[in-house]
Amino acid sequence: MAEQKDKILSASRIKTLETCSWSYWCNYHLKVPQQQNEGALRGTIAHLIFELLLVERHKKHYWPIVKACTIEASPSITRLVWKSLKRDAKKWDLPNMDTQETFELMDQMILVGLNNDFFGARGEIKAPEYEFLLESEEPKYKIRGFMDKPIHYKKKLKIVDYKSSKYKFRGEELTSNIQAMAYSLAAKKIWPDHTPEVEFLFLRHGRKPAQNLKFNNDQLFGFEYFLAEVFSKINNFTEKDAKSNYAKGTKKNSWMCKIGSWRCPYLESYTYWQLLDKDDKVIKGSLKEDLVAGEGQKVVKKFYDGCPAHAKKDNDDDLFDF
Repeated sequence: MAEQKDKILSASRIKTLETCSWSYWCNYHLKVPQQQNEGALRGTIAHLIFELLLVERHKKHYWPIVKACTIEASPSITRLVWKSLKRDAKKWDLPNMDTQETFELMDQMILVGLNNDFFGARGEIKAPEYEFLLESEEPKYKIRGFMDKPIHYKKKLKIVDYKSSKYKFRGEELTSNIQAMAYSLAAKKIWPDHTPEVEFLFLRHGRKPAQNLKFNNDQLFGFEYFLAEVFSKINNFTEKDAKSNYAKGTKKNSWMCKIGSWRCPYLESYTYWQLLDKDDKVIKGSLKEDLVAGEGQKVVKKFYDGCPAHAKKDNDDDLFDF
């Protein structure tokens, strides 16, 4: 029997748990694969371009793009964006993903990132896509994360994080942002001589894309105890807990079930496949029958019943059953 390892916190894991306990259960415990959405995929492609352009040998593509106000000034970047769009359209069955309209949106988003102090003037970008792992015994927690672009100044550290969402943060989501607090806490521990500041750069907001956040020592001290509480919770999480905080049950989060054309990926039922190791632990999942088992592995077909909070009663489909 394999030793049970601690489940490590991340900002996205905490956010999911806070907004919908069932979505958290499906994603992190059952590991049910979900359909990707176009917005998230566009963000991944933009991140890829930014990461490449920070590499010394690829910086030559930056100025032609900025001067011409389009990524089409660089044939190489243009080809990469189109290749990524076509790949995602095919992989996730998203016919709108590789259209000219989507390419133009990608063009605009990438330009927003490049036109906002991309190289960190008067600072130094030592390690883009910086991965951190904080482990604390008192209070007890473990949290992992990736900083898109930490920029080191003499006494300050600015952590730039790119966002592809349509709307900016507001209210509690801004003032007590978990991701920003996690970045700030990590920065304080890793670079104690620098004062951290987090800058969220919203790529779909060309005029005023930035939202900046700072936290004082007292706030970060309290945040560590919050992390300890959540760390304990996720490492003792049960199916009963999974049904304790549906997004549907709160006015603030109920829109995450469905709004407009958006649907939570765990709302409806569907068939999926999982690749399991010799101990029946999930290695990965797929919405298609395309997984290949190696030695000691097996592929199993499963059926997800849909969200219990939206389960239909037996007589829901009978319009004449009074």
